[in-house]
Amino acid sequence: GKIPLKKRIICILLIFCVISSISAPVFALGTGSDGAMKISEEGVRFIEGFEGFSKYEYADSTRWYIGYGTSCSKGDYPDGISEEDAGNLLLKALQQYEDSVNGFLSKYNIPATQCQFDALVSFTYNLGTGWMDPSNRITGCLINGVKNYTDLDIVNAFGIWCHSEGNISDLLVKRRMAEAKLFLYGDYGSSSSNDYSYLSFDADGGSTDYSMVFFEQGKPYGKLPEAKKDGYTFAGWSTDAGKKISTEDTAGEDMPVFAQWDADGGTPVSSRFSDVTEKDWFYSYVTGLSDNGVIAGYPDGTFRANNSVSCGEALKLILLAAGYSQQKPTGSHWASGYLNFAINKGLVGVKDISDLNCAATRLLIAKIAEKALKLPAADINTPFADTSDGYVLSLYKAGIIEGSKNDSGALLYKPGNGIIRAEISAIIWRIKNAETETAKTPQIQYGSYSVDVLQNVPVASYDSGCFHMIGGVMKYDSPEIETCNGIDVSEHQGKIDWRKVRASGVEFAIIRLGYRGYTEGGIYEDRNFETNIKGAQEAGLKVGVYFFSQAITVKEAQEEADFVLARVKGYDISFPVVFDWEPLGKTSARTYGLDTDTLCGCADTFCSEMADAGYKPMIYFNSYAGYIKYDLSRVLKYEFWFAQYSATPSFYYDYQMWQYTSSGKVDGITGNVDMNIYFSGKSSPARDL
Repeated sequence: GKIPLKKRIICILLIFCVISSISAPVFALGTGSDGAMKISEEGVRFIEGFEGFSKYEYADSTRWYIGYGTSCSKGDYPDGISEEDAGNLLLKALQQYEDSVNGFLSKYNIPATQCQFDALVSFTYNLGTGWMDPSNRITGCLINGVKNYTDLDIVNAFGIWCHSEGNISDLLVKRRMAEAKLFLYGDYGSSSSNDYSYLSFDADGGSTDYSMVFFEQGKPYGKLPEAKKDGYTFAGWSTDAGKKISTEDTAGEDMPVFAQWDADGGTPVSSRFSDVTEKDWFYSYVTGLSDNGVIAGYPDGTFRANNSVSCGEALKLILLAAGYSQQKPTGSHWASGYLNFAINKGLVGVKDISDLNCAATRLLIAKIAEKALKLPAADINTPFADTSDGYVLSLYKAGIIEGSKNDSGALLYKPGNGIIRAEISAIIWRIKNAETETAKTPQIQYGSYSVDVLQNVPVASYDSGCFHMIGGVMKYDSPEIETCNGIDVSEHQGKIDWRKVRASGVEFAIIRLGYRGYTEGGIYEDRNFETNIKGAQEAGLKVGVYFFSQAITVKEAQEEADFVLARVKGYDISFPVVFDWEPLGKTSARTYGLDTDTLCGCADTFCSEMADAGYKPMIYFNSYAGYIKYDLSRVLKYEFWFAQYSATPSFYYDYQMWQYTSSGKVDGITGNVDMNIYFSGKSSPARDL
């Protein structure tokens, strides 16, 4: 399409600034009458893209917001707000952030280009002005002169501000990286500047200068931070799968790494427990686990065998002993990730643990351990005088628990009692040394998760050697599988010249029909749906549609299906109708923590409605949703659309379409676009079930 005059002027001036290497502040663009800098139109669109539009008020912690993340009071907008009014409200709100950034730059006589100013305003709008303290890394870079720092230094100065409630937020990581790339390269999201990924560092009881560090993807890590811990020698970092991270390893996906320690002087760790002796019944269990780094004592050198064990401690110890991987926190509690994982895996019920800090009962221990180990039901009479619980009997038969006798000789388990550190040590030692079903079941390692292979789900059979890129388009060379190439679009692509898109070689388009809001839950039609679907079909493209779901009940999924079916009538839909449910990774999202049963029920409801109406249903997911959120064995009768931005896909299971980039370039579309390859000739036994 034709580029507006104002944008052409902006582009010319930005190019001039880069070519001339101007070191003074750039006030020729985006300035007020007083000479102070103003955010550019592109900068406003940049912020709107990350904030997202909310028609109705929503709460985050104790504050209320509306539109594009603008503060308001509860009840200010009972009828909601239009996008135009929300945009005006945002512009008004941004004035104070422009003033704050201008004041900071003026105070320290810091030059800034327009893109740098826009990045800092976005940064401040999201975080507030706390970053302006001179002790902060990003402030130091600005005051001392950006030219004195590497791009990676700047990226990390932005990147450390991506925690929410003490945990790394994927959404904040994405925003910080975009702001850093805007600051460094003038990248408002339409160019292919450098990509970065991070390692998060868990010092395992020690300390390290940085909890996370960003690296340029495709290049060696280089120097890694070191860690310190009294009584130990730092032995490097490793993944949760045990692979040691080298400075020569190439930076790839985001992942946690964990410190490895050697005890100084070769002294066994267990000998440091001043209150554990060889006469104690639990001595061999405690020393064995301690020497292998499974359990630890207190800073004063004691083990305190009679102290109670919390639900969080018990959950972590049992899951790790049973062969599951370490879990990152998903909430404010350090063990929240273990609880979320256990609920998703069906190891505990939602109501089993209401407080991770409360003492764990012996019955809860039995339930978690039996399910984690996948023990068969015990076909024995109970030996215990105080319980005949099936979980307890299965563990007794497997030799995991023994019980204790009272004064009259009766064997007791004491299911309602708490458990002490000595007793949990014995159970954990036996679990680690038991022959269990968990050890026999093949597992898939995804990030910090270990998940069981689903035996009845077909495995992907694509040959990685057949994938190659030609002119930015993914090809798959195999006489056995036919493919076609396409894109997926929404209102975010703006006005599209569909005839140019078709002429460029694109064969199909998956068009967003609508979406549900991630906070208030309202349903909206994509503003460009009708324009896009008519334009694509008139240009001769095959067309499918997708709905961005944030359903949290089967009833809502039915509502979404009805919304879609009412709007696709009259159109020739030859490609799939897609259920696109995505976890947004933030506690304010209404879908946060949605369990697998509900999600699969939502997907099945939506897709079955599409199938009954004569359309081909499909489910969209990335690796996290495919491995962790869904149980794919329950939705096998539908096609899968897998998203992974890489040279070759690595998902374990079969899928019919692959979204291989979000930064594709297609003639007729301004900026980036998602690109896909559909394996139209691939037969899948699962779809014939």
